Amino acid sequence: MANTSSDSHSILQKLINNLSSDLRQLSTETKKKYPPIKEAAEACNMKLREYSTMKDNLSIVMRDASVDLLQPFVLGCDTKQVKIVQLCLTSIQKLLQHHIVNQASAAIIVNVLSALCELQTEELKILQTVLLLVNTTSVVVHSTLATLFVITFRLCFSKDPTIVNTSTAAVRQLVTAVYDRVIEEDTQNIPAGDQVTQDSDLSKPQQQQQLSSNIDSLRPYARDAYLLFQDLCYLINGDQPIWLIGLTEITRTLILELIETILTHYASIFHCHNEFRYLLKERVSPLVIKLFSPGSKHSNSSSGQNSNTTYDSAYFPLIARLLRVVCILIRFYFTLLITECEIFLSLLIKLLEPDKPVWQRSLAIECIHKIIIHQNLIKLFCLSYDMQPHSSKILRDLTNAISSYVQSYFNSAAISSNSTTTSGQTNTTNVAISDKKSSGASTTSKLDSTSTYSSNVSNGTGGSSNTILFAYRNLLVPQYVTYTQGQAKAVYVENWEKFDCPLIPDSYGIVVAYACMLELVRAVQSIIEGTGMRGDSIAGTQLRTSVQLRPLESLTENEKHECIEVVNCTWSSVLVTFTLLYDVCYDDTSCELLLRGFQTYISLCGMLGMNVQRDAFVTCLCKTALPPQYNIHLLGKQQNNEQQQQQQSLLQKLTTRSSVDSSTGSDYERQQVVIVGTPLPLLNSSSAMNQTAVMLTSKNIHCMRTLLSVAHCYGSILGTSWHLILTTLQHLVWIIGFKPSTGGTLKHVGTLANTDATPMTNSAAVVTTAAMADLPILSSMLSRLFESSVYLDDVALHHLIDALIRLSIESMEVAIIVREPSLFAIAKILETGRANLNRIDVWWKPISSHLLDVCQHTNPRMREWGTEAITLLVRNALEYKYEQNLFDNERLLHMIIISLHELSLIQHFDVRQKQLEATLSILTNNGPTLQTGWPIILNIIGSITREHNDSLIRQAQQCLQLVVTDFLSTIPICYLGILIKVVAKFGFQEQDLNIALSAIGLLWNMTDYLFRMKEQEHQLKNVNDYLDPNEIYDNLTAIEELWMILYRKLSELTIDQRPAIRKSASSTLFTMITSHGQLLSTGAWSILIWQVLFPLFEQVEQFFYTASKEREQLQQQQLSKSSGGQDILMHHSRDTPEKQWAETYVMILAGVTRTVQVKKDFLAKLDDFPRVWNVLLTNIEKSALAKNPEIALAALKSFNDLVNVPTTPSSSPSTKKILTPRDQQLWQQAWQVWLNIGNGCSRCPPERIIIIDRYDSNIPSQNFLTFYIDIFPNLISHIWSSDFILNDKHFDQFSTIIERVLAVPIHSDMALFLIPTDVNLTLLQESAYKAMEFVCKNLKLELTKSANPSALLPIVFKRLLVLVLYAINPPIFDCTEQIKKITTNKQQQNGKGNDSNVNFVPFGEKILRMTISLYEDVTDNPAVIENGTLQTIIQTLQIPLSMKYNCPNSSTWKLAIECFFRVLKVGLIVARKHRNAFESMWTELAKTFDDFLFSKSVPPTDIAIEELQRDEAIDCQAIELIRDDILPYANVLPEPFITKILNILNRGSIYSCATDNFIDIDSARRLREEFSKICFETLLKYSFINEPSSTNENVVITRLALSSMLNRCKEILQKYAHDERLHGKCPLPRTDNLEPVAGAVNYNHNSLTPFSPRTAEMISVLKALGTLIGALKRAPKDSVDINIWHQLIALYPCLVECTTSPSQQICNAIKDTLHQYFSLLTPPPSVR
Repeated sequence: MANTSSDSHSILQKLINNLSSDLRQLSTETKKKYPPIKEAAEACNMKLREYSTMKDNLSIVMRDASVDLLQPFVLGCDTKQVKIVQLCLTSIQKLLQHHIVNQASAAIIVNVLSALCELQTEELKILQTVLLLVNTTSVVVHSTLATLFVITFRLCFSKDPTIVNTSTAAVRQLVTAVYDRVIEEDTQNIPAGDQVTQDSDLSKPQQQQQLSSNIDSLRPYARDAYLLFQDLCYLINGDQPIWLIGLTEITRTLILELIETILTHYASIFHCHNEFRYLLKERVSPLVIKLFSPGSKHSNSSSGQNSNTTYDSAYFPLIARLLRVVCILIRFYFTLLITECEIFLSLLIKLLEPDKPVWQRSLAIECIHKIIIHQNLIKLFCLSYDMQPHSSKILRDLTNAISSYVQSYFNSAAISSNSTTTSGQTNTTNVAISDKKSSGASTTSKLDSTSTYSSNVSNGTGGSSNTILFAYRNLLVPQYVTYTQGQAKAVYVENWEKFDCPLIPDSYGIVVAYACMLELVRAVQSIIEGTGMRGDSIAGTQLRTSVQLRPLESLTENEKHECIEVVNCTWSSVLVTFTLLYDVCYDDTSCELLLRGFQTYISLCGMLGMNVQRDAFVTCLCKTALPPQYNIHLLGKQQNNEQQQQQQSLLQKLTTRSSVDSSTGSDYERQQVVIVGTPLPLLNSSSAMNQTAVMLTSKNIHCMRTLLSVAHCYGSILGTSWHLILTTLQHLVWIIGFKPSTGGTLKHVGTLANTDATPMTNSAAVVTTAAMADLPILSSMLSRLFESSVYLDDVALHHLIDALIRLSIESMEVAIIVREPSLFAIAKILETGRANLNRIDVWWKPISSHLLDVCQHTNPRMREWGTEAITLLVRNALEYKYEQNLFDNERLLHMIIISLHELSLIQHFDVRQKQLEATLSILTNNGPTLQTGWPIILNIIGSITREHNDSLIRQAQQCLQLVVTDFLSTIPICYLGILIKVVAKFGFQEQDLNIALSAIGLLWNMTDYLFRMKEQEHQLKNVNDYLDPNEIYDNLTAIEELWMILYRKLSELTIDQRPAIRKSASSTLFTMITSHGQLLSTGAWSILIWQVLFPLFEQVEQFFYTASKEREQLQQQQLSKSSGGQDILMHHSRDTPEKQWAETYVMILAGVTRTVQVKKDFLAKLDDFPRVWNVLLTNIEKSALAKNPEIALAALKSFNDLVNVPTTPSSSPSTKKILTPRDQQLWQQAWQVWLNIGNGCSRCPPERIIIIDRYDSNIPSQNFLTFYIDIFPNLISHIWSSDFILNDKHFDQFSTIIERVLAVPIHSDMALFLIPTDVNLTLLQESAYKAMEFVCKNLKLELTKSANPSALLPIVFKRLLVLVLYAINPPIFDCTEQIKKITTNKQQQNGKGNDSNVNFVPFGEKILRMTISLYEDVTDNPAVIENGTLQTIIQTLQIPLSMKYNCPNSSTWKLAIECFFRVLKVGLIVARKHRNAFESMWTELAKTFDDFLFSKSVPPTDIAIEELQRDEAIDCQAIELIRDDILPYANVLPEPFITKILNILNRGSIYSCATDNFIDIDSARRLREEFSKICFETLLKYSFINEPSSTNENVVITRLALSSMLNRCKEILQKYAHDERLHGKCPLPRTDNLEPVAGAVNYNHNSLTPFSPRTAEMISVLKALGTLIGALKRAPKDSVDINIWHQLIALYPCLVECTTSPSQQICNAIKDTLHQYFSLLTPPPSVR
């Protein structure tokens, strides 16, 4: 403090010394003219000497004495002498500099200065003193200060420019000093009660009263400031000042500058004091509004070319300053003047209208720029105006005005250009300049006037620039000012020196407007984000990623609403302006800034959820990236119905300029073409349009980078805009020539052009050298874009994927009509998926679903890439290392693999090939760890269809082989069912027979694996979870379920269309059942039988009956792929599908039968085994009756296997074990089936036509029938004792079957080998005989065990005798005579009624022997006696005996007579014992004798004499039988029978010749003489009644016999004589109607002329009479009845009558007979 005090004291000492010097000089100057001044100076000097001696408080003392110290100087100024005034003012200034002045002295100084100002003396010194008064001291206040201001203002009107300038500066300093005092005063002394809020809203009436009472309460400095500001407002408004008394004149510009200064630097004063706020609202605001009114008048009058330029020049400084004031009011006092600012802003907006002068529009746009750089104002505008319900939309209007300003410039330029072109005139620089000088209106910057305008602006800015920012047609917009973020360089508004209206180029405002829009974007971004753009740079561009310092989620609803409103007010203008400016932008830096603006608004709109606005910016950015020709087209294509009408209209405006031919532009406007390509084909585009070359410029590439950066940086908020971006990128990628490569990355495929790009001639893009360096960057950015999707949230990722899918769908639609589609979307889907494998569950379903649709596309390229994408994604997903092991996450694993499996539904071979390749890769890399994924993998392998070619089948089989070979042990056991089904599918495929057969082999191998799995059955608990519901059975174990699957699949293979597969499968199936059937329970067996075997049989049966019989169809089906498609040569037995199915039918039937037969003991435990048995027998029956001989025969074999139970050789049906009722029922069913088969096979075909062709017969073969009959012994043994012998119905049915079977015709091929005379039995006859023999043999055994009569015996004899007659009458097939038989050789039918050449004689004879043998054994059986079996036998034998020589074979009647003799030998004895039982037999017996001995049959003409003699001997044996076994017992026999026997004997004695064929009539050989002789002898033996042994019965026999014979002879003789007389000399005709004698014929020895029947008869009768007479003569006397003699004598006249016969033979015979009558002429003595 001491040092400071000493320094101040020394300064004051120097001041005193200086003042003393000045006083002495003043004294010197005034001692002559102004003595008072000299005295005052000396007196003052004396005081100074006193003060110089003072050491303390010197400054205070001097300040207090300042009035005295100033006295000489004041007096000196009054002299008006320049030199004295200068000296005095200098001294006063020294005092002021050292603060030696108080309020009184200051007032004196001001008065002095005022007086000097009036005298206009030393004005410069006055100004200096004024400044010192204010700056060095604060004692000048109130009126003194006002006087000081008046002095200064007056000096502003000095004629000296220097004084004017200095005074103007002094005024500014005074004002600044005054307001600095207020600030200092407020800082030190502001009471708490005087502070008010800045936002107080005071109504005008209240505030006026309050201010009028409160002005005095202002502190001194504040009051002075208030009064000063108020007077300034009065002065500028033309009113008289209140405080600045005496000031009558002042320039408005200066006042405005002062007000601007006050408002700019001392805003806090206005905010702190209500009085000052009142001045703003009530003085300044109306004043500014009033001052703007001439501007309105000017703008109205200056729109034409004859506007008042002088007035504009005078008005320019005022408007410029007013605009500065307006800008300040808005910037610093907006919260105080909300309503007024609305008016100010509206004025600014109006100044931008096209009808305003260029300088006004330029000043207004500069002012707006200064406002917009203050970011908080933008938000306040929105809150105060746009968000208020009944307020102007200031922010929206402001941005629209800027946008309209820019648009109007380029629109007017376009109109000007068009009009100039039309009129053919050229505007030159001079014309343009002169027009602008004369009118002051808008000037268009032509190319040749750029330098002039640039120099004008350079003069205002202090620099020059040759950079062209924008170029449009013949217009250039230079860079007048360099844009600096956050700064507004107002060239004209801030130019205080300009008092004349400058020559402002209209393009200058475009540069400022461009800066305004950039600042507007920055302000909006700052409002919403709270930060600028910062972060990491994006590769290939100068753009930088944004970092949001204030998260949007932290905003309240009101804050968010405010942000949305801010964007709503600005987005459309920014969009239109930026789009237009970028279109005409020529500067790279400006392009970058514009693109950054796009990027910013996209991010803001996206964050705020303003999708329509965001999409609008994205759309414009996308269109900017494409060539102009693309814009209009893409606009129409990409319009979305969800977008608002406003956006649509904006976009249409933006694309209007694109339709203008670019050839009209200038060299500046034309950008460098770097790539030439073809447009991407679209759905409705023509081929010519697709071949049109399109060109990409450097701006397009730059915009493409920005588009990539936008997608990269703001992907999380793009939402639906992804589709627009990706669509654009797809078009650009196509034009550039990028093609997808492995993994989805894009690589360039095009041509490098060494020269300028030329139109395309092909589809490959031409790239200039300038763009080659950008291609790797673009490719990298494209890849990074989708790789960075890993940082997107789930919602954003879904938007990206949805856009890619939509884009891909559009490409799919186009790919239908083009050969080479765009693969961009699919490639990027692949890249996106690979980048987001860590959250695969989020995106897998939509991507996989779409890729599956792509895989079904008809375009091969599209399909190829779709398949590549999904298979690669599956493989990468399985190899990715997740936090949780993928193979432990069953849901995720299935979701991934199921997509690969769904490819199986697609029938395209290339898709299936890719799928199988991926499957093989998965098996190779992940096979051991698939776990729960095995079912899907197996289903993929098994997804083979008929449409797949052999290469796909082999590829799938390779996968299956790998599974079975390497991974069978790793597959969970519960999935074995799926594996079995998959293996079976390869058996079903028809492309490769070898693979199908190997699949069946694999199934057989699976049986071994399943057999070993018995020990691990506990691991098969969940096997049902992986089976179809129809494959699951109740009460089955897991291992049995697998067995059932295996059996079912083999059964399905058994009905395959290929014979080899069927054969292999059926063999495997039944071998498997036989080998491993013991593992199955009864329930499993029941399922196997009812749901596998029997249904299998039904299916095979159906296939057989529907199979084709045409051999040609088979050849077409049997192309061998392994042999190059050549036909397979097949045996004729398998050369049709029907025959091949017959083979399968046989195998299935045999297999099922064998299964039941082998497992019968086990299956018998089943409750429904009778039903199984019944169904099996039904199938056998149905099969046996099939038309196919192979099936029928196989059915019989199966039936035989079923019923053939091995027994010991000694066993018989009667010794078998006792059957249970259930078993009896089963065998009864079998017996019934056997009967049904027999009835069916022996029945006439339904078509009633017998076809006996070898290959197409409708009747069974002999082999079939033989096998059928052979079944009988095996079958009947099961029911013999229990049912067969107890029920005659069974044998009756059996016999009927035998009879009908024997009647079945033989096939034509077999008939060729039959010999009618063959004595051996056919196989069928042999089987039938054995069957009958089996019955007879066992029946006799039963009779030996029991003496009870058997009811079966009569029926047996009856049926046997029927078969015996087959030797006479072969059986006829059961068809009517109208049915004709069709044969292959078409032979004529014989007349015998036999249907074939089969010889039944041996069979009948053999049966006859068996029958007679049986009868001999059971003759005395009561049943045989009671049922007339003997009579039946006699009746049967009567037929061949009566036919005799007419029998088919002579052995038949000979055997018959032999058997007849055997039967009578034993039968007559029984008949005599049981006469009542044989009453009806005797008549048949007599008839049989008669028919045989006097048969109507004629011996063959070639029969030998010896044979006839043997036959006669047989006849004699018959007579001997009568003589020895019948006539001796005549007394017990019926008399009619005896009479008939005697008649036979009578006839035999008369018809003594067996034939009239007397070959050697002269040799006296008498044929049948032995027979006739034995007949007479027999008659005579019983004709002698006198014999001792004779009885009454014998007498009767004799009488009857002789009487009968004589009557017969008489009748013949009389009739012959009568006929001889009637014919006269004519001989009797050979064919007369007389009864012939057995067809006798007499041959002459030489001529062999036969006798007539009458002649032979007469000869026979005459010989008989001769024989009778001789016998009667030899008979004992009295043994002949007298009546006999009378009858004999009575014949004599008849003989005499016949002597006239012309026949020599008859005459000779009569002569011999008459000689016998010689002894009768004399009666015997006894008579006499």
